[in-house]
Amino acid sequence: MNKARRFLKKNPNKGEGSNVDPPTCFECNKPGHIKVDCPQLKKKKLFKKKALKACQLSNDDSSDEEVTEQVVNLSFMASSDNEDSDNEVDDSYTFGELQFTFDELLIEFKKKCSQYSSLKKNVASIENEKDLLVIENEQLKIDIKKEVETLKEKNMNLEKSFSKFTLGSKKLEEIIVIQRPYLDKTGIGYAPLEVKQN
Repeated sequence: MNKARRFLKKNPNKGEGSNVDPPTCFECNKPGHIKVDCPQLKKKKLFKKKALKACQLSNDDSSDEEVTEQVVNLSFMASSDNEDSDNEVDDSYTFGELQFTFDELLIEFKKKCSQYSSLKKNVASIENEKDLLVIENEQLKIDIKKEVETLKEKNMNLEKSFSKFTLGSKKLEEIIVIQRPYLDKTGIGYAPLEVKQN
């Protein structure tokens, strides 16, 4: 449409006058409009949008046959909605156009199904990995508990041997305190030496 307007702006005399025929659409071959303004082209775009929405709605967990049947039904419903809402054009879609659109939708549907199945496999592998990690985590908890118990036992044994050592050193100190110096002969009958003072 922009090209036609630019053409008319550059050549104002060519667009005016009775010798010039009205433009003919390359889509429907009818005079009076160009391809960009063609109602059939607008109908096709709307039909594709509705059909794609129907395909996206059907990507849930239903089977392939049910989904294909739903897409076909929704496609025909979209086609009948277009005919009811667009009364200015009496032309309907040809079988070839419907078949082409259906084939495009089917290809898109198959792509989405393969994506869905690959995502489902990924989810299953992630769940398996999660289960393995949970089992490994439980095993590590058990191992840590065992290690803590053995460390507690070692700690108790060390405390016992340390208490024996400290008890032995206290007794040794008591013996040393009680013990007399070897020159101290008191109590055996000797008198202590008196030191003469000068």
